[in-house]
Amino acid sequence: MSDATSAQALSRDWETTIEPLSSLSDFEEYKAAYASFTSGEWDDERWTAFRLRFGVYGQLQPGVQMIRIKLPGGILPIEWLRSIAAINRKYAEGEAHITTRQDFQLYFVPLARTPDLLEELYSAGLTTREGCGNTLRNMTSCQLSGACPREHVDAAVVADRISRSLLRNPLVQHMPRKFKVSVSGCETDCGASGIHDLGLIATEKNGQKGFIVNGGGGTGGIPIAAVSLLDFVVEEDVPAVLESMIRLHQRYSNRINRNAARIKFLIKRFGEEKFRTLFEEEFERMRILPQRPWTPLDWRDPDEAPEPVSPGGVVSQHDGRSAVVVNPSLGLFTSEQMEALADIAEQNGAEEFRITRDQNFIFMGLPRDAAEAVKKAVRALGFGVEERPGDVANVIACPGTTTCRIGITNSQNFGHELASLALDYEAKPEVSLMISGCQNGCGLHHVADFGFRGMGKKIDGRNAPHYQIYVGGNPRNLGDIGLSGPIVVARYAPEALNILMREYAENRKEGESVRQWSERLGKQGLSDVLAPVLEKATADTENIYLDWGEREVYEPPAPAKSECAATFAVDDLLMDLADDSLIGFDRALFGGQSEGGRIFGHEGIYYAARRLLVRQGDVREDLSHDETLHTVRGGYADNPQVLAALDKVIEAENTAANGGGNGALDSFREALAVWIDTAADLVEKPFEQSLFDASALEDSSGSVMDMIRNQQRGA
Repeated sequence: MSDATSAQALSRDWETTIEPLSSLSDFEEYKAAYASFTSGEWDDERWTAFRLRFGVYGQLQPGVQMIRIKLPGGILPIEWLRSIAAINRKYAEGEAHITTRQDFQLYFVPLARTPDLLEELYSAGLTTREGCGNTLRNMTSCQLSGACPREHVDAAVVADRISRSLLRNPLVQHMPRKFKVSVSGCETDCGASGIHDLGLIATEKNGQKGFIVNGGGGTGGIPIAAVSLLDFVVEEDVPAVLESMIRLHQRYSNRINRNAARIKFLIKRFGEEKFRTLFEEEFERMRILPQRPWTPLDWRDPDEAPEPVSPGGVVSQHDGRSAVVVNPSLGLFTSEQMEALADIAEQNGAEEFRITRDQNFIFMGLPRDAAEAVKKAVRALGFGVEERPGDVANVIACPGTTTCRIGITNSQNFGHELASLALDYEAKPEVSLMISGCQNGCGLHHVADFGFRGMGKKIDGRNAPHYQIYVGGNPRNLGDIGLSGPIVVARYAPEALNILMREYAENRKEGESVRQWSERLGKQGLSDVLAPVLEKATADTENIYLDWGEREVYEPPAPAKSECAATFAVDDLLMDLADDSLIGFDRALFGGQSEGGRIFGHEGIYYAARRLLVRQGDVREDLSHDETLHTVRGGYADNPQVLAALDKVIEAENTAANGGGNGALDSFREALAVWIDTAADLVEKPFEQSLFDASALEDSSGSVMDMIRNQQRGA
């Protein structure tokens, strides 16, 4: 809730609207926050948490920012590409970048220019909202969404639809950690549900279309495969599925240790069965509440067709038109190239673009007789279009130390180096190579045929760049996290890959996948295969200290805090949760769910009270509901406005709980709004120590009272 918005003014007709992807009100909010930061009103911690929610991310290079543009499902209208090209030229430096979350990233933007950039971007219909930080991140889909003959439904459309269901919602602004969602258009699961906090797979059951629900997957430092949560859910209940998982995340995930604050750790904490029970209970609670409007999806019966592999070349769409999959090396584009691609699309009748999780770029909805002209024009720009499997390299890489403040190795330069090794590999033409510059796994190294994770390691007391090798990952199979292999010096990693690929080609059994081959060899067998190159690297006293693309001797980056796991301002979190409680109350009233309304109202009382305690320096989370209210009464004993609002909301809650009817619920709702606003108004005022008279609190106890007394005694 912004400063200018009160709980009383929160819209109660939310159920009649669909959230727009872009809104200039977001720009106004960002501009006001930027002014608060530059004036000194906001400290750096609060500003960092805020700008991350607006997709503005600090780079390795000081003073400049990366801007992350969200494209739910990878849907990219032609005019949006032109806008991105123009904005990249005007405000950023270098190439724009497609990420493995179907975002576009722009680099080297001075912080002072970010308000103007966002104004132009939002005016063009694009958004950065919740692009970074502890938010609901961009929702992704399988790479041929909308074109694949095998699909039940266009997964990108589903991703876009559910993205808007919670966009800007206070529930997802300050979560314990980021939350990632994927949608697959069929059971092949090209969207990789197994490595996401929540994964939806389109399916058919007993003649009805719907989705399989998986949850709790993730890569990073501790890769874990998702578990099955529901074997079928109808499309209208998908928003409730998402909301249920988010509420469990908010309620139970770790807010102290960001490294243990993903859904996968909740499953570890509770166990698979207990977590599934918690989810099912929350889902039943949410699905009876009204959700945003849901327009029925366009479902179809899938055709028999080969399983799609990446990149793809020219694809015959199920609607009779054609798609052309373009392979920009590691997803990098200049502004001029983006504008040329837009020209080609318009000249050849394309409907739109899609960008993919594997950093590719697709012309969608082309007349079939236009595909050859598009291929020729795209190749003239220097991009690849696959003619047959394997003649375009399937290599994915994150930025690494080119821009990332926590990158350890230059994964992009390394990715360019590996590309030639993947070409025309007969043993597995569609072999996937994925590279991450650190343990966070943005390059998805855990689910590649051959994956590489950048790391630093000392040799003879000196720092040297290395890669941990992973073999046999498969994003389409739950549980197929790559087997960890040897650690190799970065300069010898291409040679190590060449040996592994040759060994697989020459010694695999008939029909044996890379996964099966790596499991048969095991970790020791993989080490034995690579023993010659590992020994060779130890004898090299010169090149082993150089990273790819670097001339200077390697020095690991200075320790930096990952902004992906940035802290949040506690008061901002409680403000959002209080607002969410009021919105939930409204939804329950609209849906005739009196018990649900009372539950949301009870939570709202608590969150607003917590704001008042935080104002006094008490950030304890272990106080019960009653203890929290008791402590507020003591701390604000001489503030009649606070006590009156608190008494009124408690009285209204009791009346509603004792069968006061719908009128009592309405009164409870209004008393709750007044209570939330009372807390907000007081929190926004400067803290005045003179408000407290320690002598009047001699009978009070607790850390807040002790703190106040100590402050007045000069302790």
